[in-house]
Amino acid sequence: AIVDGQTVQIVETDRDRWGRVVGRVYLDGRDVNAELVQQGAAWAFVRYQTDPRFSEYEAAARDSARGLWSLPENETIAPWDWRAGQRVRPARATS
Repeated sequence: AIVDGQTVQIVETDRDRWGRVVGRVYLDGRDVNAELVQQGAAWAFVRYQTDPRFSEYEAAARDSARGLWSLPENETIAPWDWRAGQRVRPARATS
């Protein structure tokens, strides 16, 4: 909804191991990546993180239960775990 139908600027910051662009998305000077993480609509991906504030944004969203962080823990799975084939969160050990 932030960028729907609008022209954005993508600033490449890296390439992943498959050659795909890793970058920051801007719309009229707004940092869309940061807004998504702050809203709880995206995870901060530490591997390619170029701005340490993203971890802070994610922590604040988690603490405030915004966006995906409002879901029960068993309904969230990190995108990198999903891509690695771990489609279900492992059961927690009980004592």
